[in-house]
Formats: sequence, structure tokens, C-alpha cells
Amino acid sequence: MTVGLVDLVWQGVRTAAELADRSGTDRRTLSALLAYLVELEVLSAGPDGYRLTPVGEELVEDDHSSQEYDLRGAHAALDLSLSGLHETLRTGRAGFRTASGAPLAVALAADERLGASAREAVEDEALWIAPGVRTGYDWQAAGSVTLAGGGAGAVAGTLAAAFPALRVRVAALPSALRTVAERVLESAVRDRVELVPTGGPVPSGDRIVLLCRLLEQLPDEDAVLALRENAAAVPEDGALLLVEQVEGADGIERDTEAALHHLRLKAAFGSGVRTEDDFERLAALAGLRVASRRDIGWDHRLWELAPAR
Repeated sequence: MTVGLVDLVWQGVRTAAELADRSGTDRRTLSALLAYLVELEVLSAGPDGYRLTPVGEELVEDDHSSQEYDLRGAHAALDLSLSGLHETLRTGRAGFRTASGAPLAVALAADERLGASAREAVEDEALWIAPGVRTGYDWQAAGSVTLAGGGAGAVAGTLAAAFPALRVRVAALPSALRTVAERVLESAVRDRVELVPTGGPVPSGDRIVLLCRLLEQLPDEDAVLALRENAAAVPEDGALLLVEQVEGADGIERDTEAALHHLRLKAAFGSGVRTEDDFERLAALAGLRVASRRDIGWDHRLWELAPAR
């Protein structure tokens, strides 16, 4: 998927020589790859050249597969992060480094294409929890909200559509806001959501600050700082809301998908899939207490946090 090989065969390119020319790859190396893809039954080889098998056709037709198997994207980067697991197991910190030697968090910030891919992936997942956020708080009385975090765009769009009187802002780096504007927000609400460029905590000015999956890519010490700094933007009559995925009731020991996600996050960022108690411990370290907690589905929680007394 990374060099567009499957798409080229789908378009009717049949020979190894033409596929190498069109994809800009080394002919001998590509011939070996084609033979391997035939063995995997992604391609078939016949007198008229290469064709897609049903498996190959599914890769072309399924947008999720095309993103997941593109080595330039965030899905592949998270999978590759497992190569640093030995270091993570030994130290408890992010062990993965990209080909350039940078931690994945640094690469996401420096590489706009990779960062946009990661943002889109989290925003797509946030669409599933957005209805729970919409019904999990009294937004009619909120007046205004600033959102930050990986799923902020999807949730902001849902809130703007459901509550026309609500002032909605999303605060993020300019490159992230470009992804939100171009690929996340529906045209019907795009003018209702104000995009605020920032390289740090959210700006003040709204009664409610909602952090949506902001902490999942942060190690504990960075998560505590993020909570403390963003809480400073909340006025006395306001509220800090936190939405994050938590470990399911069965625990990661009995949920292989959650266990794999934990390993990826831990190796890539030093974070992992946290429990409810983990998040509430981080909040306490940031000088915050839990005013309320709500299960919003899909193993996500919505916390209302207030200054500790």
C-alpha cells in the first residue's frame, strides 16, 4: 500500500517492469515483492501479468485497510512501535524510535503527514464516543466550551450541531487545526466551531474546558502538567471536563485487543491504557478532585474535575 502497488494493479498495470516504473521502485526488488504477494494470495500471476485476488481487491476497496497498511501512516507507526517493547519492558518508558532516531511523539509533531494521519485516526474513533459526551453533561447551561486533545474536532462538531446556542472552540497546533477543518468537521458546522491556534494549554475565555483524549499519548508526569496547566484556564464558575479511554471491566489481561493497544501506547509514548484509578491519581497530583464521573460507553469516561480543597 505504501508505494501504491495494489492500486496500480487495480488500474490495469500488469507487468513487473511497468509496475516498477510507475511506482518508482527497484525492478529486481519489486519482482521479489511481487512473488511474495502472489504467495500471500494478494496477487495472482498469469500469462497476461499480475491481477488482484479477492484479498487484494478488498485492500483497494476498504479505506481502513489502505490506511492501516500504509507504512507512512500512524497506524503502521503504532504497530512498528512494538519493536521498542524490549526497552519499554526494562525501563517502563517509551522505547520506540523512528528511523531517524526520534521518539514517535516528536515525529508526529515534526512530520505533518504523519501527524495528520494520527489525528484523523483518533478523530474517527472519537465519533463513537461523541454522542456520550453530548448526553453526559448539561451543555444547555454551559454557555461556552473550549476543547483540546486528539478527539476534540469530532466532539466539537457533535456539540455544535446539537446545541446551536453553545459557543464552541477547538484549541490545537495550526497543523492539527488544518486537519480538523479539512477532514473532520462537517460543512454544516464548520462556521460554528472557532479554531484557536496554540502550542500549549487552552486559552481562557470559556466556562468549560473539555480535554478529549489529550492524555493517552502522554507519560504520567506530562499528563499531570497538562491537567494543571489547562485547569488554569477554567474560571471559578466553570468546569474542567476530561474524556479518556479506560481499562475495561475485564482488565487488559482478558482483553487481547486492549492489551495490544496498551503495549503500543506504552512502547510509543510511555503512557498505556490507564484505569479509572490511574486517571484520578493523575488528577490528584495536578491538584484536582473528581466532582463527578460518568460512563459514556466504549470504555470511555467523562470526568468533571474541580480544584482540590
